[in-house]
Amino acid sequence: MKFFFSLLFIFTVIFSYGQSPTNNRFIITAKIDTLLAKRADCFKKNKSSFKYYHIQIYNGQDINKARSIKSMFTEQFPDVTATIEWESPEFKVWIGDYETKLAADQALLKFKPSFPNAFVVNPKK
Repeated sequence: MKFFFSLLFIFTVIFSYGQSPTNNRFIITAKIDTLLAKRADCFKKNKSSFKYYHIQIYNGQDINKARSIKSMFTEQFPDVTATIEWESPEFKVWIGDYETKLAADQALLKFKPSFPNAFVVNPKK
């Protein structure tokens, strides 16, 4: 009789688990992978300045001069992005989005003849 109850108890415990832990682990892993992929897409769409190096070709308080320098740059180098940023109290013209300082320094060599006061910046926003 003890053997029967022991055997009944063992089978009850074995079959009482409704779900296998491997199934849950797969679902959780799939959800985490999906969330990580969405997060990566968000960072690709919204390039935030603090991740990238830029080359600054102008800084000053005159917005019209900043616009003219930006348009002069885009005429000479149409394939490179140029933006006007405002950091109190000056306007700055930044060009390019470079992930490493080495890439920014290499690009600076190309722009230095046309813009001799240009230098690499890494803004911390």
